[in-house]
Amino acid sequence: MTVTSRLPALLTYLVGLFSNDATIGQATPPVAVYDGPVTTALDAPLKLYVGLTDPDADTAELAGDSQQAWASLGRRGRDEMVTIHCVAEAWSGDDSIAVARTAVMGIVSAVEVLLQADSTQFGGNVLFPDPGITGIALWQNNTAHGGIARAMFDLVFKSRIGG
Repeated sequence: MTVTSRLPALLTYLVGLFSNDATIGQATPPVAVYDGPVTTALDAPLKLYVGLTDPDADTAELAGDSQQAWASLGRRGRDEMVTIHCVAEAWSGDDSIAVARTAVMGIVSAVEVLLQADSTQFGGNVLFPDPGITGIALWQNNTAHGGIARAMFDLVFKSRIGG
């Protein structure tokens, strides 16, 4: 079967990796890991959205993208740069922005540690992270429900398709 892009399989792999990890999805307290937009009304205080750029959007959101380039003699071998968009979110229920900011950057840090430690080539979907985590943007606000912080970031990988 021809693989057109590693993007869908990599999204699925990362959701499973983060959900089952002791420092994210299985942590105490656990980080709720969502595959794209939320489909539940429950509002977990710690969240990681994999394949999403804006959790508040009412329209479809960009999960990721890829760029491909010719990689070998013949027409089939291609290098693919895959970008997965992610958002980490934390809210504290009190006025402390620092608590929410520390928690959200802890989620981002746990993701980075997993990227550095993976020895499976991310389920055989990539050659290596290139550079891995990048483009971190930290947002914070103090609302009527307490402090909230979000870190939007990208995960970038290099893959080989075909040939």
